[in-house]
Amino acid sequence: MYPRLLLNLCERSLYRASNCIRLDVKRLSNAANKDEKNLPEVNSTKFPDYKVIYIFPSIKQVCALNVVKNRFTVLSGVAAPVLIGLKYTNILSFETSISLLLAGILMVIWLHTLGIFCNRLIGYIYFKADEQKVILSYTDYWGKRIDLMVPVNEITPLSENPRSITDPLYRKVTISSQKKKLKINTKIGQITDINNFTYVLGMV
Repeated sequence: MYPRLLLNLCERSLYRASNCIRLDVKRLSNAANKDEKNLPEVNSTKFPDYKVIYIFPSIKQVCALNVVKNRFTVLSGVAAPVLIGLKYTNILSFETSISLLLAGILMVIWLHTLGIFCNRLIGYIYFKADEQKVILSYTDYWGKRIDLMVPVNEITPLSENPRSITDPLYRKVTISSQKKKLKINTKIGQITDINNFTYVLGMV
């Protein structure tokens, strides 16, 4: 009985969370489409000599999701043997222990599934024209910000990348000096400098 109730509760929570994410994405996408052509020039405070040419508005939420995923995974790993111990000492019933374990496992799976799409997602792109250098700021799998500085000529234009089934969600950014590819979402993200963005990443 308890496992079924818990599974139903988890399914409802996941459904509501998914709906909220879809609504936020839709709003951000509409806002980006309306304002993309009229965005003022954005200068970087973190890198004063660089111009911001791309911003992903929800990058802080993406980082927070990855951090929560990291902490919840650790918490679940610690909680599992504790729950088993409480069950064998008859402090918790078998049904309660199984229900809590299942809830933790389902939440970890859900967070890591979302984390696959958020891994190596670019939040900011900075460009310095006189030195032909680009800084790609992205979040890693655990929510840490990485600022990767590369020459422009190491970046493969987006138009030259092969088509992928993930293109509706994100485009892959290939860098010749890096083994792993980064991800960029041009539908939700805001291109603050179209000319320089096109120069760095090619046609979208």
